Amino acid sequence: MKIPRMFAAMTGLMFLGAATMASAQAAKPAGDMGGHHSMEGQVTKVDAKKGWVDVKTSEGSMKLHFPPEALANVKKGDAVTVELGIKDNGPAPSGSMKSKTQ
Repeated sequence: MKIPRMFAAMTGLMFLGAATMASAQAAKPAGDMGGHHSMEGQVTKVDAKKGWVDVKTSEGSMKLHFPPEALANVKKGDAVTVELGIKDNGPAPSGSMKSKTQ
């Protein structure tokens, strides 16, 4: 099935804390990333114009963001595989994370 493979490939580009998904993938080989995790799920909501997709898995529900063109063929009800990796980039620069109450 073409859609889940494309979706999984795009999801694999997601790095928490990276400035951009594409440049982070190009700058760092996959071997530098830890905490790989894959899970099967189902698309419950898609906003392709804004790049948001909701996925329900046995691990829970997730709201993920992609470049809008990556979601052009993704539809509610599609079966997908989500592949995530996390890379610790060290401490955040001072003042980069503001409280929601401020």
